[in-house]
Amino acid sequence: MADLRFDTPSKNDQMSQVVKDKLVGKLLWGAANVSKGLGGDGKPTTNVEVRFDNEVDMNELYDLIKDKMAKLPVLHGRVSKHLCFHDVENRPPCVIQEEYVK
Repeated sequence: MADLRFDTPSKNDQMSQVVKDKLVGKLLWGAANVSKGLGGDGKPTTNVEVRFDNEVDMNELYDLIKDKMAKLPVLHGRVSKHLCFHDVENRPPCVIQEEYVK
C-alpha cells in the first residue's frame, strides 16, 4: 500500500505510470488499484493498493516506490508491505512487515 503526495501533476502522473508498468505480468490476488486524485490541500496524490500472490513481487514494488520517494520531491509519502490472510478461515490479523514514511 502506498499514499503519495506530489508537488506537481506531472510528477504524480509519472509515478502512477511507473507503478502501473511494474504491475504488468505480475500474479495478483484480486485487482490492483492505482488511483490519482487531489489531497485535502489540493496537492496531486497517487494511492496504490495491490495484493500480490508472492512476496518477491511485493518486495520489488515496495523497493521501487521507496527508491522513487527518495529521488522525487514527494511532499508526503508512505509505503508499506504487509501480509494478510484474506482467504483463510479464522484468519489472523494483517501484519505490517515494513513501512517507510517521508
